[in-house]
Amino acid sequence: MIRSKQIFENNSLSKPYYKRIGLYVVISFTMVSLNFSALFHLINSENGILVLKDVNHQIKRNQYELNLVNQTNRKLENRILQFSKGKDSDLIDQVIRDYLGYQSNSELTIVYKENSS
Repeated sequence: MIRSKQIFENNSLSKPYYKRIGLYVVISFTMVSLNFSALFHLINSENGILVLKDVNHQIKRNQYELNLVNQTNRKLENRILQFSKGKDSDLIDQVIRDYLGYQSNSELTIVYKENSS
């Protein structure tokens, strides 16, 4: 086959050696820059690894606080159940309102203890 000079000149092999090396250096530098940029944003972006660590810590702290609130609720429910075993439901209602802070300033609750004798 006979090749024309024009087809051979369009081929990258016809370029001088220093131009090919320059092209390889530019492509390599571009790839390294893109990889560094991607890695940097993977670590430091809004959804990066460092933010993930902080979010996981916040989730653990919130779960601990939720457990404390649940324990407090269980204790209060047990106290309310102990009150409800008594006979005077109006007194129970008044004491619960006083304890939870729903009692107005003009109301006063006086609780008399029964003598066990």
